[in-house]
Amino acid sequence: MSNAGQTLGERVRSARRDAGLSQAQLAGDELTKGFISQIESGLVRPSIRSLQHIASKLGRSLDYFIADEPLAATKRVTFHRLAAEAAVERLDWSVADDESKAGLAVATDVVERATFLRLLASAALNQGRREEAFDRVTEGLALLDVAKQPLDVARLLYVRGLAYGDAGQLVASTEAFETVRDIVERYEILDPRLRARVAVALGTTYRRLGRTTKAIASYEIALATASRANELKLAAQGFMGIAVSHYDAGDLDAAIATYERALDLFERIADTSFELHVRQSLASIHFQQGHVAQARDLADRTIVRAAEVGDDHWGAVAQVVRARVLLSDGDAAEAKRLARQAERVLTSVGDQIQRAHALRVVAAASEARGETADADRAFKQAIELLSSIDDRADLSLAASEYSKVLRARGSIDEAFAMLELAQTRR
Repeated sequence: MSNAGQTLGERVRSARRDAGLSQAQLAGDELTKGFISQIESGLVRPSIRSLQHIASKLGRSLDYFIADEPLAATKRVTFHRLAAEAAVERLDWSVADDESKAGLAVATDVVERATFLRLLASAALNQGRREEAFDRVTEGLALLDVAKQPLDVARLLYVRGLAYGDAGQLVASTEAFETVRDIVERYEILDPRLRARVAVALGTTYRRLGRTTKAIASYEIALATASRANELKLAAQGFMGIAVSHYDAGDLDAAIATYERALDLFERIADTSFELHVRQSLASIHFQQGHVAQARDLADRTIVRAAEVGDDHWGAVAQVVRARVLLSDGDAAEAKRLARQAERVLTSVGDQIQRAHALRVVAAASEARGETADADRAFKQAIELLSSIDDRADLSLAASEYSKVLRARGSIDEAFAMLELAQTRR
């Protein structure tokens, strides 16, 4: 049915009746029956947020109601920005794409355009289109002046840092995040969420580059900032980062205690992905400490929980820990099967670090079974993966492990070469 010639109120009434809803049902919990009645009578004009709620309830597009209404362009831009930002928060990247493109098509203000370009970059990065993400960030930065729009520049550079990290370019990623941090400090940007996220990101890149002291310091900053802002998720990420850094430094007791604090926060905010992350990390640390029963229990529970929520990624990571337990129990065949299965999943999701850990287990299990060719192949794959992303800490572990295997075989020269690689990468 055409809506030409109808007022906005008439369109709302017509669409409501077509949907078979009463005014109270259309209002729901967010609006009131009286407000809907006033809209339909033309006595009030709803805000973009209210109209978005109405359009969603009626299964209509916003344009159905406002296509030929005298709606200011700035309100359209505001609507699309809010819709895109909401989609990013709930990780709905296709909607974030659509709303950002719609907003970019009508936005004329350079800051608004840069905002839509940043949201498009985030959506592209999270859908595997890394080069597009870089292009969007570059286009957005070209519109801005850091002296006039420091916050917008910082947010774009943060996405660039994430893109470099996704590409395994840790030095470039660190430089981007450090630039963001410097802008935040120089221009006294008070956005606590950005401050906390940058500190978490820096902590992660520092840790992967083997700079444990700087990593812990950065995570501590993130934790303090997030806690002050009552951002439980970011606070939990801060605890998790600190735990990982303690683990890298060999302080396993501190790592376990901090992971448990992170897990408590993640459970409070029902963040299943990070809950699984923390659980499998605890399992790994318990195994390193020789607490095999606890490691087995945590790994098994994580695998079951991951299956319940459909999280193949963290389920596979937990399987690697379970495979280590099996290997320690002498079941090399099952350990190799489980680790190889996990490695395939981790390859599909693009987690190179955890894939390398899975390959290390495949290698160790193969060696235990006397399958030296398989062991060599898996060790070399793991070392090549970790070298490609410059993960110094994990590369040192893999090279040291391979060195011990080669030395036990009597291949002294090859073992020495691996030992040198391990030491130069610390």
